[in-house]
Amino acid sequence: MDKSFKRLFEPIQIGTVTVPNRIYMPSMCTNYAGPQGESTIQDIGYYEARARGGAGLICIDFSCVSPEGRAQMGQRGLWDDRFMPHFTRIVDVIRARGARVTTQLHHAGVNAMVAQPMGPSRLSNLQFFVSKPQEFSTEEVEELVEKFADAAVRAKTCGVDMVEIHGSHGYLVSQFMSPIYNVRTDRYGRDRALFAIEIVDRIKEKCGADFPVVFRFNASEYSPQGITLDYAKEVARRLEAAGVDLLNVTGCNYDTLDYTVPNMYLEDEEEEYYRFIKLGSEIKKVVSIPVVSGGLLTDPAKAEKLLEDGVLDMVFIGKQLIADPDWPRKVESGRLEDIRPCCACMDGCIGRIFLMKTVWCSVNPLTGFEYRWLDEEALPKPLRSRKVLVIGAGPGGLEAARICAIRGHQVSIVDKADRIGGTVNIAGIPSFKKRYRQLIEWYHTQLSKLGVEIELNTEATAGLIKKKAPEVIVMATGSEPAIPDIPGIAQAATADDVLLGRKKVGQEVVIIGGGFVGLDTALYLAKQGKEVTVVEALPEAGADLEPSVQMSFFRKPGGLIDKYRIKIITGSPVVEVESSGVEIVDALGCRRLIKGDTVICAAGRRSVVCCELAEGMAEVCVIGDARAPRKITDAIHEGFTVALDI
Repeated sequence: MDKSFKRLFEPIQIGTVTVPNRIYMPSMCTNYAGPQGESTIQDIGYYEARARGGAGLICIDFSCVSPEGRAQMGQRGLWDDRFMPHFTRIVDVIRARGARVTTQLHHAGVNAMVAQPMGPSRLSNLQFFVSKPQEFSTEEVEELVEKFADAAVRAKTCGVDMVEIHGSHGYLVSQFMSPIYNVRTDRYGRDRALFAIEIVDRIKEKCGADFPVVFRFNASEYSPQGITLDYAKEVARRLEAAGVDLLNVTGCNYDTLDYTVPNMYLEDEEEEYYRFIKLGSEIKKVVSIPVVSGGLLTDPAKAEKLLEDGVLDMVFIGKQLIADPDWPRKVESGRLEDIRPCCACMDGCIGRIFLMKTVWCSVNPLTGFEYRWLDEEALPKPLRSRKVLVIGAGPGGLEAARICAIRGHQVSIVDKADRIGGTVNIAGIPSFKKRYRQLIEWYHTQLSKLGVEIELNTEATAGLIKKKAPEVIVMATGSEPAIPDIPGIAQAATADDVLLGRKKVGQEVVIIGGGFVGLDTALYLAKQGKEVTVVEALPEAGADLEPSVQMSFFRKPGGLIDKYRIKIITGSPVVEVESSGVEIVDALGCRRLIKGDTVICAAGRRSVVCCELAEGMAEVCVIGDARAPRKITDAIHEGFTVALDI
């Protein structure tokens, strides 16, 4: 074991259960359950891979205690005995790999995805409105306490080491504790923590006082009307007295959902430690039971320091284990360079959940498919090794080359640039995109270890292709800025030019295009103190952003647009670029000038493809932006898929 991470791999006692290390994989919605809430073979593969990867305690994602409380169509159920056989299979594969296992008991309350949600009161979220809920009667609340306890009994019977009550993130138990949702006049309103306390009491009665209970705890809703840290400290003491064995400290509600699942854009916005870790450190001061927290925590050195300094007793590593389930094993053995970094982009995980899809991962195409191949070594081998030439060293080309090499093909890459990475080298320039740079470093390391030949500063010509004589060509030539047909557009810089420092930028900036490229550029410049206006022809800006990232940008108050005073003008196409700014046609059909010393064009991208070079010489596969300009997740997944087909 790497002695640098001694504390991280120390055992910890949670009630009567010894957990082999201090890495907790928290509950993360996957949508892998079947339409009735049954666990599936997809669940089994996903959790087996994470257990084999070395996490000490793994939480099977939220298990609903009552059908009217489901938050997702793919959420598993534990409200009936019929769910137990398939659920047991997940528990068994986790325990067989040496990890301890829990599951999260959950009810979505006013945020349930049902025709008529129910909640503590007839109140919903302040901004993220779902529908008008009905209020549970006192008798129905008492029945819910029993439903939580009955689900805990089922989970214990299936073999879990402990259960976790979901008391955060704007779901039912948290709603009862929150003044935003709970204005009841019965005992569950006069004492907002009573519902949570009674659930803990009843689980201990039914499962035994020695059966550990974890509580995922809302220590702040980040709203002046909601749960505050001072109130949370009082509740934490009461939960400990009721018998809770571990507090899993997070916070937020549906109106601050992007804090719950923090994205790359928020990473620069926090100081020494991340948001939930600060809350966890405060709660730890008032209880004697262990406290776990995390959030965007992927750096093992930071995790180790949190434990060494006594800030936390455990750390939860969430999305990083979606990106690389072997993170614990690699940290323990000192192979940090082999850790595939989570980019906190949200496009493959949370973004798909918003669309009712199953979880993927932008950087790990195996996520969700572990039931087919537990790891990359299990990928099918080709009947024979073939010569593969990858043209373009962007993320799609790099992934295609990596998987081809793992499967046993002879692979080489050519790129006309002086370094690998493609457009990610541009996208990764802002400080909030540093994880993209880490991803390209990871690809460089892995391809070097696999012995993949990379020729940079090399143009792919017909002569070069003929000389290399590949059997298969993967065309991953990427994209370039699209320049719209607007009078005077030649006076504008491209976003690429600005990010690469090829164009000097004045104090007043106008950006044409309010998609993710335009908003990235706007935030990058606004953080430098520039006065930025974004002009978008469509009715809204940021339509191509993942929903939680949209919240980070556009929340009022406190979003990034407000914080950095970025002006957004929508529904206003640019009709001319002038030396003093741009002429737009506003929503009323009037032309007006938006002033700026620098105009930047961020109006999309167009494919760069040169298939004719290889005509008649090899089988050609086109992937990523060369097929159609999109996001990094599309390029990597297409690179993986095409490599499986060769």
